[in-house]
Amino acid sequence: MIFSNYKYRWKEISGLIVILASFLWIIGCSESVAPPKSMRSNYYVSVLDTSGFTEQLTGDIRVEGAQVFANSISYQNVYQGLTDSSGQAQLTDILPDQYNFSITKRLTPEEVFQITGQSIERILNGQVQNVEIQEPDTLQVYIHPATLGRLVLSEIYYNGSPADPIPYYFHDQFTELYNNSDDTLYLDSLIVADADGGYIDDEYIHSVHAYMIPGSGRDHPLAPGEMIIIAQDATDHSSVNKSSIDLSHADFEYFAPDQGDVNYDAPNMKQLHHKYGIDFLYSVMSDALTILKVDDPYAYGYDDHDCILFPKSAILDAVEYRDNLSETKYKRLDPSLDAGMTGGIENYQGLSVQRKISRYEGERIILMDNNNSSIDFEILEEPTPGYIVEEEEE
Repeated sequence: MIFSNYKYRWKEISGLIVILASFLWIIGCSESVAPPKSMRSNYYVSVLDTSGFTEQLTGDIRVEGAQVFANSISYQNVYQGLTDSSGQAQLTDILPDQYNFSITKRLTPEEVFQITGQSIERILNGQVQNVEIQEPDTLQVYIHPATLGRLVLSEIYYNGSPADPIPYYFHDQFTELYNNSDDTLYLDSLIVADADGGYIDDEYIHSVHAYMIPGSGRDHPLAPGEMIIIAQDATDHSSVNKSSIDLSHADFEYFAPDQGDVNYDAPNMKQLHHKYGIDFLYSVMSDALTILKVDDPYAYGYDDHDCILFPKSAILDAVEYRDNLSETKYKRLDPSLDAGMTGGIENYQGLSVQRKISRYEGERIILMDNNNSSIDFEILEEPTPGYIVEEEEE
């Protein structure tokens, strides 16, 4: 709202601002007060694998060498531990609170070969949410196998840019896909789809939007360590909103021809399903994005709410994010797809989420892929379409 007599209202508005700021300061101070150290205790997590992987390797279902992450919901503290030979990890001096637990254990190609005859890496994942901790106790968690992605979602910019001058600007959203393998991959017929909420236990994801990279099979190769950008709108957004970014060099863009969308110069993704909106809009608050391949995208039909169905078994990678990470009861993806969530950032701040670097093979970056976005992703101060932000050497 614009006040025509703003000069005469300034003192009144200034007073209100001071009062509001004082109120928010008091709330902020009260929320940041943690319980005293005397209330801390040790907590134990026992990790078991009933899938048969660990038992075939060691003769025991108790898992040694599993990473345990406990995320405090109220205080945003993260406690980490590593399971010992008895399959138990100790978390020291943990504060009383509600916690979300994520567990991951990496199996080497040599270990997997002993079990399956395939020389590939696998991950064992588990997750337990909303665990109330008030005193020393032991939590038992079961972990399950998940396949590592060769093609991964390396960066997702969904947050929206700050008003400069346009408020609530989200047309600059993009997804970055990265070849995390040592083989050339072909992206023809690769589908990018979201996952609607409320179907976490279903064998299918229910997608509001689904778009596919065009091609006849070998038109779009992606070499090891290379990436592509898929933009909502492939244009220079900074020319419209100064705080935004240039996506005029994106490799593909989502184009909704039946929704009044603007068609820019980048090659268009093929629209498979578009339930609503003038574009494939990623929610700035919470969403889950997947990449997958199927022979016939329409073979699995639709649900009663006009969402297209895709089998979870066809998903190559999936990432879930949410602005409020404590709202785990609304999770969209099961632990086999994403055992955690990334995000936890305020809307329209121009921030992005990027997959962390796991290691280097020569000069090629290998990105972290534990099928757990709570572990695998970090927050970037600004979007970086087309390159991976590497940690500076100290």
